[in-house]
Parts: sequence; C-alpha cells; structure tokens
Amino acid sequence: MRRFAGVSIACAVGLAAVLAPILLSVRLARQQSLDGEMTRLRGYARDVLRRADTTADQQLQAAITLQKAHLSPCSPQEVDLMRQIAITSDYLQAVGRVSGDQLICSSFGAGTPLPLGPVSFFAKAGTGIRTGVRLPFAGNQPLLVGQSGSFASIISPSLPIDVATEGPDVSIALFLASTGRLITASGPVRPSWLASIRNTPQAQFTDGDSIVSVVRSSHTDLAAMAAAPRSAVDRRVRQFALYFVPIGILCGLVLAAAVFYLSRSRLSMPGLLRAAARHNEFFVEYQPVVDLASRRCLGAEALVRWRRQDQIVRADSFIPIAEETGVVTLITQCVLAQVAADLPALLQCDRDFRIGINLSARDLQSQETLFRFRRLLASSGAAPANIVVEATESGFLQGTPAQDIVNGIRSLGIDVAIDDFGTGYSSLSRLATFQVTGLKIDKSFIDPIGTDSVTSQVVLHIIEMARALSLTIIAEGVETEEQAQFLHERGVELAQGWLFARAMPLADLLRFIELPAHLPTQSVPTAWL
Repeated sequence: MRRFAGVSIACAVGLAAVLAPILLSVRLARQQSLDGEMTRLRGYARDVLRRADTTADQQLQAAITLQKAHLSPCSPQEVDLMRQIAITSDYLQAVGRVSGDQLICSSFGAGTPLPLGPVSFFAKAGTGIRTGVRLPFAGNQPLLVGQSGSFASIISPSLPIDVATEGPDVSIALFLASTGRLITASGPVRPSWLASIRNTPQAQFTDGDSIVSVVRSSHTDLAAMAAAPRSAVDRRVRQFALYFVPIGILCGLVLAAAVFYLSRSRLSMPGLLRAAARHNEFFVEYQPVVDLASRRCLGAEALVRWRRQDQIVRADSFIPIAEETGVVTLITQCVLAQVAADLPALLQCDRDFRIGINLSARDLQSQETLFRFRRLLASSGAAPANIVVEATESGFLQGTPAQDIVNGIRSLGIDVAIDDFGTGYSSLSRLATFQVTGLKIDKSFIDPIGTDSVTSQVVLHIIEMARALSLTIIAEGVETEEQAQFLHERGVELAQGWLFARAMPLADLLRFIELPAHLPTQSVPTAWL
C-alpha cells in the first residue's frame, strides 16, 4: 500500500512536472506580451507629450518675443516678426494678434479680422485654448489656437499626436491633466482614462478590452494617453508561445524524467540499504579528536560510509532516507559491529582512547539500542569510558522513550554528548534534563570565528552555557589555526576538523595516534567527558 501511494505521488508529481512548465510558459508569454504592450503604449504617450510640451514652450516663447518687441499692433514690422517666429518654429503653423474673439493679423498678413469664436477652456497657466477653429488660409481645416495675452499660436490638432504606431487600432490623446479636458485625439477615448492621471505622474492599466498608458508632463498641465485593444496582447501571446511553449514542453519532459528517476531511486533506496546492511557494504572511517592544549589525539568519531559497486556513497545522500524509513537502525548495528572489531587495536595503542558513536532519533526510540551497547562492551573488551554516544538535538527531543534510552546508556557508564548543537533550535537548559555530559558545537558556528559576522558571537554564548552546566565542549569543523586558538583561549578542551585530520581508515588512525603532538604538552585530560 505504501509503495502504491509512493508510485501514485510520483506519477502526480511527474504529471505536474510536465504541465507546470507549459502552463508557466503560457503565463510567462502572456505577462511578457502585456509588459511589452504597456511599454509600447507608454512610448507612444511619451512621444505625444514631448511634442505637446515643445509646442507649449514655442507658443509661450512666441508670445514673450512679440510682447518684448513693443511694436505697433499689426504693423508691417510686427507681421514680419510673426513670420520669422512661425518659420523658425517646429510646431507652430502661424502666429497672430488677437483682439476680443478675432484674429486681427497674423504671420499670413494684416487683412480683414477673422473670427475665432470664444475660448473653449483655459489651462492652468491661464492660456486660453480654442478648438475646432476654421480659418480661410488653412483651407477651413479645424485648428487649435492657443492664446497668451494678446497673442495667439495656431497649430494643427493632428501635429502633437502624429506619432508612428504599429497598427491602426491605437488610440492617442492629448488633454489637460488637471481637468481631464480633451484637447485633441485620434481613435476612441473614454473619459475615465483621462481622469486616471490627476494625482500621479503616470498610470498603466487595463480597462475592459483595452490596455491604457497615460503620462503627465512634469512642467505643464498637459498629459498624453495611448490605448490599444487587448487583442494586441493575444497576438503577442501567440508569437511568444511559439518560442516559450516548446521550451516549456522540453523543460517539463526533463523535469518529469528527473522526478521519475528520483522517485524510483527513492522507492528502491530502503531496499538497497537493507541489502547493503546484509552484505556488509557499510564501513567506518574515523575522524580524530584532539586536545587543543597538547594537540594529542585522544579519540575519534566513527563515521559511516557506504561502498557500493566500487564507489563510495556520501552519507548525506542516504542517511536522511535511512532515518525516514527506519533502516538507520540496521546501519547503526553495522557501525557498532565494526567499532567492536576495531577497538582492541585502538586500546592497545592507548587504553584511554575513546570512540564517538552517532545515534539517530530512531535509535533513541528502540530498546534494542541498549542491548547492542552491552554486546559492544562485552565483545570488544572496552570499558564504558572508551565509548561516547553522540545524538543530535532532534533525537533528544523525542519524548519519554528517548529519555529512557539515554538514561539506560548512562547507567552502563557510557557518556552521552549532544551532537551538532545549535542547529536544532532548542535550548540547552531543556536538553539539560537528560543526563548528557558533553556538547559538540556545530561547524556552522565555528566557521564565522575571526569574521565580522553576527554569528561569530553565538559560539561564545554556547561556550558559556556549556561551562555553566559543567559540560565538556568539543568543537566540530575546525579548519584554521585562528579558530583553534580562539577556542582554546576560551576554555574549549577538544576539537576535530581538517586542521588536524580528515576521516581515515583504522590503519591510518593507528599511525596518527602515534604521531607526536604539534605543541608541547601543557595539560592532557584523562577523559573526554
């Protein structure tokens, strides 16, 4: 049943692995298309606003120039000046003088006054704007007339919004930002679009079947808008999908294959581990533990390895699965058997030599663990003081069964240490309810020593707590002399790490024990814990 559930989950995950990249690619294509359309429309609106701002600046400058000239109204000199201004302006088609609602003269000459009609509305700066004005010299085409004081500038309403667009379905508009009053437009424009910019420098949104981008001038009361139907996005989605969907399918197939392979490996891993335990494929290497004062090797931690088809499998790739499935207790049994076989040779070199043996949370739930340690002591001829049991915080926090097992181990005279302390997020005072005698500081708290990292201060608090509870301290993962000196100066007795030695077979460990210490002997503890 459990295997069937595992296969079902693997199939579901595999199906999701295929579909998810495809759906993600379509979503990505749509988002990319929408972003692209928004960017395109924003570019149109900014182009319109640039033209409108330039027109407003030229109109204001024309009025100032004519006013400062102090020429007689509609005199030949003033008309000539109007012609010069109109010729040199990019967007002004004509410049003239206004009296009431009439154009009395312009850069086209001083003839019969022409009616302009009343001002349609006023901009913030007081500029009067007339829309739909028709004048004979412009072929009766509707014009925009902007009036500043007594002077007017005449422009074609299509000129500010004459920007190149992709497709005929783009709406363009120029309007007053403060009131939303439309000045000129091309294509359908909804009043709500023009009201969106009153309190912001720009706005981009979708409104029903339209995508809208609006930008506001930073120094005039003008704003510009560009809009396009959502169908433009759909067209872009199809274009993007031609690229993204095949990539999504390919990624999905790769992920599905990876999920299938991993799930198959995971489903078969417990069986492989059980077979490995039966065929004695697990073996032990020892990482020396040294006294920081004398640098003498006083013991070692037994580390399990798996030799599978002439390859060594890393412990972190199989131990989590072994712990999850309960196979770890069989691996612990293999480790204890090899330690029992190796101890006589180690004790012949040093009767006080100590071996640290790791127990998992599963081991601390089984009464079989106590029997195995009794057999270890009996078969190896070792004293309880030659063995140290190490268990992580998570193992200790398994409730009453774990506490009973730990107490049983302590009743045999074997010391117990908290392994990898600091990674389980539990308090030392809580763990002190167990009969532990030592503490191993995790490598993650040793690495920051000598740096400015905030974590570098945590190790000091761990040391203080451990000393307050009279626990022997072992530092893991010591890799530099600076770390070793730092720990020694703060009362840490023992350490292990690549600074001293890596894990090694028994034969190498026997030779390592015989090596002279790196520093003169100062004080050698009689035991670890």
